[in-house]
Amino acid sequence: MCGICGIYNLQNRRKAEEDVLVRMLDAIRHRGPDGSRTLALDGVGLGFNRLSFLDLDGGMQPFRNEDRTVSMVCNGEIYNFKSLRRELEEKGHRFSTKTDVEVILHLYEEEGEAFAGRLNGQFAAVVYDEKEDRLLLVRDQMGICPLFYTVTDGRVVFASEIKAILQYPGVERRLNLKAVDQLMNFPGIVSPVTFFEGIHSLEGGHMLKITPREGIQNIEYWDLIYPTEEEDLGEAYYTERLRELLKESISRRLVADVPIGFYISGGLDSSVVACFIRSYLLNSCNSFSAEIGEGDLNESRFQRIVCEYVKSHHYHTRITEQEIWDNLEDVIYHTEAAVKESYDVAAYLLSALVQSSPARAVLTGQGSDELFCGYVGYMVDQFRVMQKDGMTKEECEVNERLWGDPYFRYERNHPELRAHQRGIYSEALRGEIDRFSAWNESPIRLDRVRGLSSQKRRSYIDCKLRLSDHLLGEHGDRMFFSHSVEGRHPFLDQEILSFVTRLPDKYKLNGANEKYILKKASEGIVPEEILKRKKFPFQAPGMSAMVKQAMGREYLDEALIRKYGVFDPAEVERMKKLYARSDFRLMGAYEIDYLLIVLTVTMLCERYSLTV
Repeated sequence: MCGICGIYNLQNRRKAEEDVLVRMLDAIRHRGPDGSRTLALDGVGLGFNRLSFLDLDGGMQPFRNEDRTVSMVCNGEIYNFKSLRRELEEKGHRFSTKTDVEVILHLYEEEGEAFAGRLNGQFAAVVYDEKEDRLLLVRDQMGICPLFYTVTDGRVVFASEIKAILQYPGVERRLNLKAVDQLMNFPGIVSPVTFFEGIHSLEGGHMLKITPREGIQNIEYWDLIYPTEEEDLGEAYYTERLRELLKESISRRLVADVPIGFYISGGLDSSVVACFIRSYLLNSCNSFSAEIGEGDLNESRFQRIVCEYVKSHHYHTRITEQEIWDNLEDVIYHTEAAVKESYDVAAYLLSALVQSSPARAVLTGQGSDELFCGYVGYMVDQFRVMQKDGMTKEECEVNERLWGDPYFRYERNHPELRAHQRGIYSEALRGEIDRFSAWNESPIRLDRVRGLSSQKRRSYIDCKLRLSDHLLGEHGDRMFFSHSVEGRHPFLDQEILSFVTRLPDKYKLNGANEKYILKKASEGIVPEEILKRKKFPFQAPGMSAMVKQAMGREYLDEALIRKYGVFDPAEVERMKKLYARSDFRLMGAYEIDYLLIVLTVTMLCERYSLTV
């Protein structure tokens, strides 16, 4: 994993501005502190910051093919590179390094634009074909690795992070109000939307094909496709098959020439990864955990159970509320987004803990909840008849537009929320909400969920709205790389994704037993106390705690709120007083922390000098 950037001139073949490429790389040095290199050609320039994992001495990019007509940079890991390399070598391709991502270069030579569908990994790849004068920007299937782009002055400017794009002269710095409204209504923002007007996030499973003659074409090459009909091969088959797939997926993610570790949260998903590593793959490994919260919210007891079980070399940190607020501004800089939960700071501090160890990458349990029905919404869907009775005509119309089903509620009653949100927006914006509303169009492909069970529909939506840009993006990738650390996610292996799409619903949610088949596959491998523990949502301190301690008040100052004109100063003041009351509590993951949205949107505007 690394940092990449580049410039493609749509109008002329003048050599790319190498000095600009250097500035872009400097802005994302944290993604690759092990070396940098640029390649400036007629009409195109590529930049690369390296974080080394394989072929430590010989893997510097950009790569070029034998006749130097195809050039490539890639941020990521290709987990099926060994089989691909053997296949390509048998066809006569010559490799110049031992790195995994070089297979992309030769696979493109062999298969053209179809190469992306052959890759099992996490990657943001850029391929330039000089003969065709064609640039391809490709993001991995689930959107683990980020890739942003904009068009300015006849040039396509792209990079692993937005802060690199902002180094290009003339790129506008304007707040995207649609991103604010998505944050108000969804788990987070959804590609291609970013908080920067005119700067786009390439969607997972998509490829940009760019030529001077045809311009920019956005091509979908993969999606999470659930069938409308099920074939049941039996519990024993699915249990054993999942166990084998997990072993293979985890094993692929332990390949590196540097130490690898894993996170231990105390929950089922990270415990599965840790215990499979211990049982099947490695006798010793580095593990990491963060302790946050008090009482029932403190998972340290379960973390200790797993640590003692796997006998890892363990690193642990205790995160205080003071640290949450002291580091929030740096977190907003790295996320390049506003947030409505403070747990990104916990991820930021946890990656700092990894940086202080020998490990340079960690395996996580990310993706399991979305694929194996780990959230409470999957259980609520079982009571749809009761849910229908309380729905208004307006809510049904919004649900139909967003989710393709009038009676499918994805977490929120949006019309009910809007009544409150109108009061939070400034008077000037209230009449313009329809212009930037998150409800204007569905954030998903509705044809992909029509005819599906509620369980499959929710899984698809969770993967698009919660997993890709939120948990894998601002909470994952940006927090890992803020400290030059890579995150690897075994549950998102292409073979596991293919398995899950064919898995009957009853093996994911069995009555009230979520992740049923995952627990069955983990019996005898994961401690019983972990398999049987009750799941609860992770919670980090909210704004009520901060306001009570009088911290961060400068970003809620009336003059600063008026400066940007996004929120209503009187409503912000009312919320501050409400949050400061001794009896005020937000219901953790179930209520929206609007004051934290106000705070972090203002932080983002200040840090990046955004206008509205």
